[in-house]
Amino acid sequence: MNNEMTNTDNNDNTDNNDNTEVWDSLMKTIFQKGLATLRPFFPNVEGLIVNDEKFGQIFIYRVTNDFKQSYDCGFFLRELAEQFQDGGQDAGEWMASFFYELMKTTKGGKELPAPHESEQKEEEFIDHVLFPHCLGAVSEEFAPLRITGKRGLDDNHTPVLELGFVDIPSEKCVFPIHYLYKMMQLNRDPSDTLLIALTKLRQKHGVN
Repeated sequence: MNNEMTNTDNNDNTDNNDNTEVWDSLMKTIFQKGLATLRPFFPNVEGLIVNDEKFGQIFIYRVTNDFKQSYDCGFFLRELAEQFQDGGQDAGEWMASFFYELMKTTKGGKELPAPHESEQKEEEFIDHVLFPHCLGAVSEEFAPLRITGKRGLDDNHTPVLELGFVDIPSEKCVFPIHYLYKMMQLNRDPSDTLLIALTKLRQKHGVN
């Protein structure tokens, strides 16, 4: 019995090692694909993969323009995998667009922001920077429509931002706050996600 258990344990370890090697190889392939996708748009591209406790693998890329100014931007594994499907023909323009936006709005380069020192500082950022930015962008995009917005908890007690329209009282769009916060920490504009979802909501209900 001891031998059987030992053999089984060894087999399990071998399977785990194989799975780890396959996963690591996949991550490296996606990372290299990201580098190759950005290089036609920028003279210098570099990056790294980081492991986030909540979101798993995140791919950070830094591009440097002709003026030696560097801009950082991060991407989630899921979205890169989706972009690279079917050859990723439009992935380059999609990825490059975030860096072009950073260059347009921030002169002199922009690194990823440093993590907040405490949960209190993070909450203050969410209340005074993240929410006003998101609500302002949504209100501007859909003006003069009346927007509803509030904080809440989903069924798993995850803090969320609920957004909707006064003329569609039956349904709201719900966004995890920690996801919107992480987007800003990756130099990404979280309002892009909100606008897409709210546009789909109006289309679903057949209203302009």
